[in-house]
Amino acid sequence: MENSPSPVLSDRVSPRTKWTYTLGGIGRDMAYALYANYLLTFILFTKSVTSEQFAAISTILIVCRIWDAINDPVMGGIIENTRSRFGKFKPWILIGVLSNAIMLSLIFSLPITGWAFVIAFVFLYLLWDITFTMNDIAYWAMLPSLTSNPKDRASLTSLANLFASIGAILTIALTPIFTAGNLTIGGSAVTAYAVIAIVISIIFIGCQVMTVIGVQEKPQLKSASQEKVGIKKMLKVLKNNDQLQWVSVAMLLYNLGSSLIIAFGVTYVYFEFGYNGFLVTIFTGVFAVMTILINILFPALAAKFSRKILQTVSLVLSVVGYLIFFLTGLLWKMNFFSLCVGLAFISLGQTLFYMLLTIAIANTVEYNEWKSGSRDEGIIFSIRPFMAKMGSSLQQLVLTIVYLAVGVTEITKQISDAENAAAAKAITEAQKLIDIENAIQGVGADMKLALRACMVFLPIALLTAAYFVFKHKFKIDEKVYNKMLHEIKERNVEESTE
Repeated sequence: MENSPSPVLSDRVSPRTKWTYTLGGIGRDMAYALYANYLLTFILFTKSVTSEQFAAISTILIVCRIWDAINDPVMGGIIENTRSRFGKFKPWILIGVLSNAIMLSLIFSLPITGWAFVIAFVFLYLLWDITFTMNDIAYWAMLPSLTSNPKDRASLTSLANLFASIGAILTIALTPIFTAGNLTIGGSAVTAYAVIAIVISIIFIGCQVMTVIGVQEKPQLKSASQEKVGIKKMLKVLKNNDQLQWVSVAMLLYNLGSSLIIAFGVTYVYFEFGYNGFLVTIFTGVFAVMTILINILFPALAAKFSRKILQTVSLVLSVVGYLIFFLTGLLWKMNFFSLCVGLAFISLGQTLFYMLLTIAIANTVEYNEWKSGSRDEGIIFSIRPFMAKMGSSLQQLVLTIVYLAVGVTEITKQISDAENAAAAKAITEAQKLIDIENAIQGVGADMKLALRACMVFLPIALLTAAYFVFKHKFKIDEKVYNKMLHEIKERNVEESTE
């Protein structure tokens, strides 16, 4: 039985829904960007962890992210089973944002270090993951339920990713400025991260409450004999939707490959060019600006070029960028500008590929309905965060192996000790910066080259694999999608006249 018939082709999204849904992503991704991009930096540069403690924290991150990824389809099933006068998505968006904002603030504000922090981190991180999953799956699962009109869906997807990118960019760009260098809030990264986390948490709540109030969620239609969604149903959806399976594999490879350049980036920039938050802001800012550019241009590109062509362009841009990044300092003198040029190409290519993957996942909702008569948006869109978290856990594994192998934690512990001494007013901020600069002077050329190699060749291999899976296994192109919509519409009309 159908659990929610698809909207007709002429169904359009109201301006109110369009803007309150997409703008809600700003605060949401500000919060996620702080966690995803700076949690490890925060720990390494403020918690004075030894190699053993770093390995323990990394193990916690890996295990919790894998568990949370496995738990995502369960949350998707809970959303599918939700029936309330507020809809099936809004309750979880609201519960998730309120509880997650508290967890985010606590993680970045705990005034403890070493093993005490490691123990507390186990519980806070698990609670953070659970609460963010509530919000994340409900928010993105709402998107395909708002419209199946191809132009509206492309516009919604583009705007949602655009505003999410803006939110992420604000966090990614501003956090280094206020946590490293002369403009550090409170004179220490320890104080700075706590203040930033609290401010972002408040913005997160405001943006998501706007979405809950403003979005006009479509009425929930169900028959008396509608099947309830449980574990068996979820496994059935995943098993029977072959296109969802292939795009999920591509998404996993993409998530791991595309994230390494920024994951290593903050530490690498500090080690290569000094403890200057402005340089990290420029580094991440270049990546962010190119991300916004592709989000703005994507609807026009999608209208002019086929997705197959755009897939190839995305890979070429990415590989060219990575090669420029690696060859800097080898074939020509090391300079920050050249690295940023390479990063610009990388961002253009990777963002374009991600947009194509996002639409592909949305299109598997109609594919699922076309095959089985059931849309199952909550289950299907739980796959996106599932693969993101699996990719994140694998990324943490890669980072841990590399950092421990090349001795990164020996340098970061010296920096963290200086930050904590400054926070306790044991030394002045000026002395703190001198101590940190002395620590960075101990970073050898071999360590910096090893970090750059990992930032380049692993992503090239993973993104190339994702490209070939997506290109050769995912069959829902523009022609197939429109054909499915037409057949679904005809079937719904026939059933309504019976």
